[in-house]
Amino acid sequence: MLEVYEKSVAELKHDMINLGMKVEQAVENAWKALEDKDIELAQRIYDGDDVIDDLVKNCMKKDLTISMMQGPVAADYRSLMATLKILSDLERIADHCADISHYVIHLEQTHHNVPLPQGIKEMYGVMASMVSDVIDFYKERGTSSQASLMRDKDDIVDQSFNNLMETLAAEMAAHPENSKDYIDLVLVIKYIERMADHANNIAEWLIYRDTNEIRI
Repeated sequence: MLEVYEKSVAELKHDMINLGMKVEQAVENAWKALEDKDIELAQRIYDGDDVIDDLVKNCMKKDLTISMMQGPVAADYRSLMATLKILSDLERIADHCADISHYVIHLEQTHHNVPLPQGIKEMYGVMASMVSDVIDFYKERGTSSQASLMRDKDDIVDQSFNNLMETLAAEMAAHPENSKDYIDLVLVIKYIERMADHANNIAEWLIYRDTNEIRI
């Protein structure tokens, strides 16, 4: 019975790591699509979100099956509970990659060639590093001290968001003929900010997994 349990836990961890890699790739590709105005790549990201959703559902099913049917001990139950929460945040990150891709397509269809605002690349880079870091942290226990640093990065993303909102408001006032494009960019920047929030949530759940401390 113990062997079956350990095998189930190992399979879930393997599937979670595979899911994390796909989400990380979606984050990377979403930036490429946005920066290069690559409609074909954006469409692939948008269409591929269903694949990630299916992987999330599969992991959730395995997690719940282990939790309900195999009687995990307290520490393992805490890990399974954290994994369930992490799955929700990973799904939302992938959803926002699809959302950004949708607006990449929309922005290109207007043919206005509105440039990306200065600072968005740096904001996206910090967020992407958060996603990459928490996926790495998931793989091993004892990373709570590193995971706690995600709050600092999230603060950087939040400040970048505020700065970019001011920049886009000024651009919209100066170029009202492109208002719809700037609104699209506002939404893109909001999605980036939310992705950082979800990465920070994952870090908090990893801290809970390792220390039994809830900070959310």
